[in-house]
Amino acid sequence: MTQTKPKAANFPERDLKVVIGPNINATTTKALSRMSIGTYEMSFMQQERAVITSDAVRSVTNAMGRLQGYTVTPEESRDYVCTVTAANAEHVFKVWVTTPFELTQSGHVIWCRFTELGGEHMVGISFKLATSFNVDDVAHIMKAAQKNAVKLVEGEPYTLKGNPPPRFLKKAVVEETAPAESAPAAETAAPAEAPATT
Repeated sequence: MTQTKPKAANFPERDLKVVIGPNINATTTKALSRMSIGTYEMSFMQQERAVITSDAVRSVTNAMGRLQGYTVTPEESRDYVCTVTAANAEHVFKVWVTTPFELTQSGHVIWCRFTELGGEHMVGISFKLATSFNVDDVAHIMKAAQKNAVKLVEGEPYTLKGNPPPRFLKKAVVEETAPAESAPAAETAAPAEAPATT
Protein backbone atom coordinates (compact mmCIF):
# COMPACT_ATOMS: atom_id res chain seq x y z
CA MET A 1 0.00 0.00 0.00
CA THR A 2 1.46 3.34 -1.05
CA GLN A 3 1.66 6.05 1.52
CA THR A 4 0.10 9.37 0.57
CA LYS A 5 1.99 12.57 1.17
CA PRO A 6 0.48 14.58 4.06
CA LYS A 7 -1.52 17.61 2.92
CA ALA A 8 -0.54 20.96 4.42
CA ALA A 9 -3.19 23.01 6.21
CA ASN A 10 -3.51 26.74 5.64
CA PHE A 11 -2.53 27.52 9.23
CA PRO A 12 -2.43 31.26 10.07
CA GLU A 13 1.16 31.27 11.40
CA ARG A 14 3.96 30.56 8.96
CA ASP A 15 6.58 29.67 11.58
CA LEU A 16 4.87 26.32 12.20
CA LYS A 17 4.01 23.88 9.43
CA VAL A 18 0.73 22.07 10.07
CA VAL A 19 -0.25 18.94 8.14
CA ILE A 20 -3.62 17.21 8.01
CA GLY A 21 -3.39 13.77 9.58
CA PRO A 22 -5.69 10.74 9.79
CA ASN A 23 -9.44 10.59 10.52
CA ILE A 24 -10.28 14.05 9.13
CA ASN A 25 -12.99 13.88 6.48
CA ALA A 26 -12.48 15.02 2.89
CA THR A 27 -14.70 18.11 3.17
CA THR A 28 -12.81 19.42 6.20
CA THR A 29 -9.45 18.54 4.63
CA LYS A 30 -10.36 20.55 1.54
CA ALA A 31 -11.52 23.52 3.63
CA LEU A 32 -8.41 23.53 5.85
CA SER A 33 -6.11 23.75 2.85
CA ARG A 34 -8.01 26.53 1.04
CA MET A 35 -7.46 30.26 1.10
CA SER A 36 -10.31 32.26 2.62
CA ILE A 37 -11.72 35.49 1.18
CA GLY A 38 -10.64 38.76 2.79
CA THR A 39 -12.67 40.78 5.28
CA TYR A 40 -13.64 43.33 2.61
CA GLU A 41 -15.26 40.72 0.34
CA MET A 42 -17.71 39.35 2.92
CA SER A 43 -21.45 39.71 2.37
CA PHE A 44 -23.74 41.20 5.04
CA MET A 45 -24.84 37.72 6.23
CA GLN A 46 -21.22 36.54 6.44
CA GLN A 47 -20.27 39.63 8.41
CA GLU A 48 -23.13 39.08 10.88
CA ARG A 49 -22.13 35.47 11.55
CA ALA A 50 -18.46 36.39 11.81
CA VAL A 51 -19.28 39.06 14.41
CA ILE A 52 -21.15 36.44 16.51
CA THR A 53 -18.02 34.26 16.48
CA SER A 54 -15.68 37.19 17.24
CA ASP A 55 -17.80 38.24 20.20
CA ALA A 56 -17.68 34.66 21.53
CA VAL A 57 -13.87 34.59 21.22
CA ARG A 58 -13.54 37.92 23.03
CA SER A 59 -15.91 36.80 25.80
CA VAL A 60 -13.96 33.59 26.45
CA THR A 61 -10.51 35.21 26.36
CA ASN A 62 -11.63 38.15 28.53
CA ALA A 63 -13.06 35.68 31.07
CA MET A 64 -9.71 33.85 31.07
CA GLY A 65 -7.99 37.16 31.67
CA ARG A 66 -10.15 37.97 34.68
CA LEU A 67 -10.28 34.50 36.25
CA GLN A 68 -6.86 33.04 35.43
CA GLY A 69 -4.60 36.07 35.07
CA TYR A 70 -4.09 36.00 31.29
CA THR A 71 -3.20 39.20 29.46
CA VAL A 72 -5.55 39.47 26.47
CA THR A 73 -4.36 41.29 23.34
CA PRO A 74 -6.60 41.66 20.27
CA GLU A 75 -4.89 42.24 16.91
CA GLU A 76 -6.21 43.98 13.83
CA SER A 77 -5.96 42.08 10.56
CA ARG A 78 -7.61 42.37 7.17
CA ASP A 79 -7.05 38.66 6.55
CA TYR A 80 -8.93 37.46 9.65
CA VAL A 81 -12.23 38.43 11.25
CA CYS A 82 -10.62 38.31 14.68
CA THR A 83 -7.22 37.49 16.17
CA VAL A 84 -6.76 37.38 19.94
CA THR A 85 -3.79 36.37 22.12
CA ALA A 86 -4.21 35.36 25.78
CA ALA A 87 -0.90 34.94 27.58
CA ASN A 88 0.51 34.55 31.07
CA ALA A 89 3.97 33.59 32.36
CA GLU A 90 3.46 29.89 31.54
CA HIS A 91 1.09 29.58 28.56
CA VAL A 92 -0.01 31.40 25.42
CA PHE A 93 -3.30 30.84 23.60
CA LYS A 94 -3.69 32.43 20.18
CA VAL A 95 -7.06 32.30 18.42
CA TRP A 96 -7.82 33.19 14.80
CA VAL A 97 -11.25 33.43 13.20
CA THR A 98 -10.92 33.11 9.44
CA THR A 99 -13.20 34.64 6.85
CA PRO A 100 -15.38 32.30 4.71
CA PHE A 101 -13.95 30.47 1.70
CA GLU A 102 -16.58 31.56 -0.83
CA LEU A 103 -18.87 34.53 -1.34
CA THR A 104 -21.98 32.30 -1.27
CA GLN A 105 -21.50 30.44 2.04
CA SER A 106 -20.74 31.45 5.63
CA GLY A 107 -18.61 28.55 6.88
CA HIS A 108 -15.41 29.71 8.56
CA VAL A 109 -12.71 28.18 10.76
CA ILE A 110 -11.55 28.94 14.27
CA TRP A 111 -7.90 28.02 14.79
CA CYS A 112 -6.33 27.89 18.25
CA ARG A 113 -2.66 27.43 19.10
CA PHE A 114 -1.57 26.61 22.64
CA THR A 115 2.10 27.11 23.51
CA GLU A 116 3.81 26.16 26.74
CA LEU A 117 6.51 28.72 27.53
CA GLY A 118 8.34 26.72 30.17
CA GLY A 119 8.96 23.02 30.69
CA GLU A 120 9.02 21.05 27.45
CA HIS A 121 7.70 23.91 25.25
CA MET A 122 4.76 21.80 24.12
CA VAL A 123 2.55 22.99 21.25
CA GLY A 124 -1.09 22.10 20.65
CA ILE A 125 -3.43 23.09 17.83
CA SER A 126 -7.16 22.66 17.41
CA PHE A 127 -9.71 23.88 14.88
CA LYS A 128 -13.39 23.78 14.08
CA LEU A 129 -15.32 24.56 10.90
CA ALA A 130 -18.88 25.92 11.18
CA THR A 131 -21.09 28.82 10.08
CA SER A 132 -20.97 30.48 13.52
CA PHE A 133 -19.68 29.71 17.00
CA ASN A 134 -20.90 30.40 20.52
CA VAL A 135 -18.96 30.80 23.77
CA ASP A 136 -19.07 27.06 24.57
CA ASP A 137 -17.66 26.19 21.13
CA VAL A 138 -14.73 28.58 21.59
CA ALA A 139 -13.98 27.32 25.12
CA HIS A 140 -14.04 23.72 23.85
CA ILE A 141 -11.65 24.57 20.98
CA MET A 142 -9.20 26.22 23.39
CA LYS A 143 -9.32 23.25 25.80
CA ALA A 144 -8.78 20.89 22.87
CA ALA A 145 -5.65 22.82 21.82
CA GLN A 146 -4.22 22.41 25.32
CA LYS A 147 -5.16 18.72 25.39
CA ASN A 148 -3.56 18.14 21.95
CA ALA A 149 -0.20 19.61 23.06
CA VAL A 150 2.87 17.61 22.06
CA LYS A 151 6.60 18.21 22.14
CA LEU A 152 7.80 18.96 18.62
CA VAL A 153 11.30 18.32 17.34
CA GLU A 154 12.82 21.40 15.68
CA GLY A 155 11.54 21.70 12.11
CA GLU A 156 8.97 18.90 12.52
CA PRO A 157 5.42 19.71 11.35
CA TYR A 158 2.44 19.50 13.69
CA THR A 159 -0.03 16.80 12.62
CA LEU A 160 -3.75 17.44 13.06
CA LYS A 161 -5.57 14.27 14.10
CA GLY A 162 -9.30 13.70 13.86
CA ASN A 163 -11.50 11.37 15.84
CA PRO A 164 -11.58 7.78 14.59
CA PRO A 165 -14.96 6.48 13.37
CA PRO A 166 -17.16 5.04 16.18
CA ARG A 167 -16.84 1.45 14.90
CA PHE A 168 -13.07 1.56 15.53
CA LEU A 169 -13.55 3.03 19.01
CA LYS A 170 -16.01 0.25 19.96
CA LYS A 171 -13.58 -2.41 18.75
CA ALA A 172 -10.71 -0.89 20.77
CA VAL A 173 -12.86 -0.71 23.91
CA VAL A 174 -13.93 -4.37 23.55
CA GLU A 175 -10.30 -5.50 23.12
CA GLU A 176 -9.16 -3.54 26.19
CA THR A 177 -11.96 -4.74 28.49
CA ALA A 178 -11.91 -8.43 27.49
CA PRO A 179 -8.69 -9.35 29.41
CA ALA A 180 -9.73 -7.19 32.38
CA GLU A 181 -13.09 -8.99 32.66
CA SER A 182 -11.56 -12.48 32.51
CA ALA A 183 -9.04 -11.79 35.32
CA PRO A 184 -11.61 -11.16 38.11
CA ALA A 185 -13.52 -14.30 37.05
CA ALA A 186 -10.39 -16.41 37.60
CA GLU A 187 -9.80 -14.80 41.00
CA THR A 188 -13.31 -15.51 42.23
CA ALA A 189 -13.19 -19.11 40.97
CA ALA A 190 -10.14 -20.02 43.13
CA PRO A 191 -11.72 -19.37 46.55
CA ALA A 192 -14.86 -21.31 45.51
CA GLU A 193 -12.80 -24.42 44.69
CA ALA A 194 -10.72 -24.30 47.91
CA PRO A 195 -13.58 -25.19 50.34
CA ALA A 196 -14.65 -28.11 48.10
CA THR A 197 -11.28 -29.92 48.49
CA THR A 198 -11.20 -29.82 52.30
